[in-house]
Amino acid sequence: MVDSAGMGLAHNRIDRAVSEANDAVTAEISALRAEIASIRSTLSDFGMHAYENVARSANQAADYVQDEATTVAGVIRGHPATTTTLMALIGGIGFAIGYLVASTSMEQKQAWYSRYC
Repeated sequence: MVDSAGMGLAHNRIDRAVSEANDAVTAEISALRAEIASIRSTLSDFGMHAYENVARSANQAADYVQDEATTVAGVIRGHPATTTTLMALIGGIGFAIGYLVASTSMEQKQAWYSRYC
């Protein structure tokens, strides 16, 4: 009988230890969940502020580009002959640069070919 009473006390101690361990783990999990919720809230706030800043900057950039495009369009409407001359001049310069690069490239290929063949 002494053995069964001793076994009963041992089981009670084990049950209390297990219960205390479960309570400690449950409390730790609750604390971790609260901390995760806090971190989520902080990240959400940070993300919202970052999104607002990016959206504000994008709107300002779009407004600036729109204002500049309107200004350029107004100048083009006011001076069509000058605009046409300027565009033709830019096109001619671009063609000349392209022609020079292509002819220089061709001369280098021919020089290499004649050196080694």
